[in-house]
Amino acid sequence: MLRDPRLNKKFLGLVVVGVMLPLLLFYAVSGPHDTPSSERSVKLIHKGHYLSNANNTILFTDQAPPTTPSQQAVLAEHVRRTCQKQDRRQTTSVKFNPKHYDHILVDDRHKMLYCYVPKVACTNWKRVMLVLSGKVKVNNVLDITAVEVHNRYKDVIPLLSNYPKSEIKYRLDNYYKFMFVREPFERLLSAWRNKFHSNVSSSLYFRKQFGRSILRRFRDSKEIGFAAGGGGKSKTDAELEKVRVRFDEFLQYLVDPVRTEELNEHWAKYHKLCRPCSVQYDFVGKYETIDEDAEHVLRSVLANHMVNFPKRSATYRHNRTASYFGKFYDDVPPSLLRRVFKAYKLDFDMFDYSVPEELQKRFEADDDDVDI
Repeated sequence: MLRDPRLNKKFLGLVVVGVMLPLLLFYAVSGPHDTPSSERSVKLIHKGHYLSNANNTILFTDQAPPTTPSQQAVLAEHVRRTCQKQDRRQTTSVKFNPKHYDHILVDDRHKMLYCYVPKVACTNWKRVMLVLSGKVKVNNVLDITAVEVHNRYKDVIPLLSNYPKSEIKYRLDNYYKFMFVREPFERLLSAWRNKFHSNVSSSLYFRKQFGRSILRRFRDSKEIGFAAGGGGKSKTDAELEKVRVRFDEFLQYLVDPVRTEELNEHWAKYHKLCRPCSVQYDFVGKYETIDEDAEHVLRSVLANHMVNFPKRSATYRHNRTASYFGKFYDDVPPSLLRRVFKAYKLDFDMFDYSVPEELQKRFEADDDDVDI
């Protein structure tokens, strides 16, 4: 002990401060607060990669916190609420069917499930998944051509439907699940332009497979050269190039009450392809904000340092489909627009879309009030 009493007091004061300060700091960080217990609780998200509290604030454990687009968080909850309403209308339970998952791609390395929807950037997502699989080596994801994605490498990424029942359920319970959607009217226009109006490699197949049937149903047989009932002279490929399905005929086909065949995946409804009422998706992104949403998905599975999702500007070779709204929808009768909306209404409701502004006046008009 120091001989000078004043020095003794100073020494004891320093000791007290040295002991109490760490305790106060510890209390401030981990001790009780006035915050409700529900906000202090922490739950594990995506199997140990990061933590979040009840307010969905990310407490990332492996790297910098990913962005969390609030609109998409709200959208996922909106989808769940819509499904709950649908469930109350159902009188029988839906049995487990592996075929319901035939559009969900599996990445076991990153514990990720992606439900692909044609005409919603699915080719780019498949490119990304090919790179993440480690089975396709490229310097840039765009080095993988669309033809290679859908032909040469089509079986590289497995489908969830091909797994045994127990493994399907395990992955649904434990993997990060996401899907992307697009404004439905714009997607239908994109599908028609790509498969019936353009000269891409796949369009001839679609004109043969679907075009002939559509023309027989909705075009005068004298104009197309074969009978409406299916008889008459068949069109050669060269002749078929000259007689193409109009956009209004394509829309009539989609809502045709006597059509018996299932809708092709390029114009099938989102809720039929991805089953969001039976699959609890962690993230539902939108084509309209795909750059930001894709970055969020890659961060969430810790893959953003491995691959970059192609920017929209890098993959558009033609004018955006939205810029063609007036050109093609102006030839569609308002009554037909309303029938298409009714047919796809659950997709509009579930994914929080409304009739595009460009179509609203026409949508509300009578057929006699517009020029067709």
